[in-house]
Amino acid sequence: MAVLGAIGYVLMLFEVPVLMAFPFLKLDLSDLVVLMALLLYGVQGAIGTALVRSLLHFVLTGAGLVNLVGDSAAFFASVGLMLPLALAIKNGYSWKKALGGLIAGTVTLTIIMSLLNLVLIMPMYMAVMNFHLGMSTLRYVLIGVVPFNLIKGVVLTVVFLAVAKAMNYWLAKHAATRQA
Repeated sequence: MAVLGAIGYVLMLFEVPVLMAFPFLKLDLSDLVVLMALLLYGVQGAIGTALVRSLLHFVLTGAGLVNLVGDSAAFFASVGLMLPLALAIKNGYSWKKALGGLIAGTVTLTIIMSLLNLVLIMPMYMAVMNFHLGMSTLRYVLIGVVPFNLIKGVVLTVVFLAVAKAMNYWLAKHAATRQA
């Protein structure tokens, strides 16, 4: 878990803005490591990986209030994306189950992040950083947070399914070894 969390932290450093109207909403592939941890070590391993990744990012990028809010949000986003996948593949992994779980995870991620941005994240950023959106928080969530998280979910779904397919033999062998 610690190694995967560290890899996730490194992947967090490579981020790209997705919506030009909101350049601070950036996509990274660190959740890919959390999803791989789910396949390798189960739900607890995936949550542990997300926690290690977020804690490393918090500590190594300056342990301030702004980073606490952002890294906490990243943790909850990861768990929100991962849990529906975990439920979908509980009785065995298949491409169709994974796709269904990741679609549900994308919806869950979008709902969680929309609610958190509406009631907690954006109000805290606005208070702590004297940040102004130039629009209502609800409008920001509807035209920024919702599309961003839908795009993030689709990108992570495509990349995860490709990586999982490429690693299918190794994952199957590792799962068989773990169960023995």
